[in-house]
Amino acid sequence: MLILKIFRAQEWAELRAQGETEGAPIDVADGYVHFSTPEQALETAAKHFAGAEGLVLLGVEAEALGEALKWEVSRGDALFPHLYRSLKLADVAFVWPLPLANGVHVFPEDISGFVDPAREQFEAFKALDRDTPIEMLNLVRLRDTAAYPEGHALHGKGLTGAEAYANYGRETGTILQSVGGSIVWRGAFEATLMGPSSEHWDQMFIARYPSAKAFFAMITNEDYRRAVVHRQSAVQTSRLIRTKPTETKGTFG
Repeated sequence: MLILKIFRAQEWAELRAQGETEGAPIDVADGYVHFSTPEQALETAAKHFAGAEGLVLLGVEAEALGEALKWEVSRGDALFPHLYRSLKLADVAFVWPLPLANGVHVFPEDISGFVDPAREQFEAFKALDRDTPIEMLNLVRLRDTAAYPEGHALHGKGLTGAEAYANYGRETGTILQSVGGSIVWRGAFEATLMGPSSEHWDQMFIARYPSAKAFFAMITNEDYRRAVVHRQSAVQTSRLIRTKPTETKGTFG
């Protein structure tokens, strides 16, 4: 399992330049090195590093830390990983830059994922014709463990991402049908022939709607809005691409 630590880039560069092997100093106040899970890291950045520039994200494989890594209750009564020894250079599996964009830290997709549309993407979607049929290509990668928010009845129950996504499907199926939508194609991922080799998808399907208005009617339905927490908890990253049905041909192009 991957755990993360937000670090100041200058300090990290100094440690590397020194050939430091004993590693980052332990947080004296608490007696251990603070880490976060990928799900916790975004909140950690917002809470403790808001607006800070010059940061990097250190990735460490939890299993390699052995018994020195303890999982202890911390913020919001959630379990956080704490390392009770120095963090060594050899422990670090990767280092990613953590730049600021509009005051918010931009995490790599493998950490933050694409779960909900960005505001500018949604505005562009709304500006398109709403009266024509649309087909929505869905590519979904699921979390190993669902990340239900604190206060939800399923928080901390240990559901897998697949189980949470199945909950989403059960609770929204009749809503999809009520607006005239349907799933017209579904496939199982096998291999990427062209494209990033790191991409893989757990769910691949195309949903057809009689119009964009029907799609908006679905996502604004109150029952749908309550059920979408299952999808948000299940999904690590995804692609949702609007397409316009066109005439099929017997050839490419």
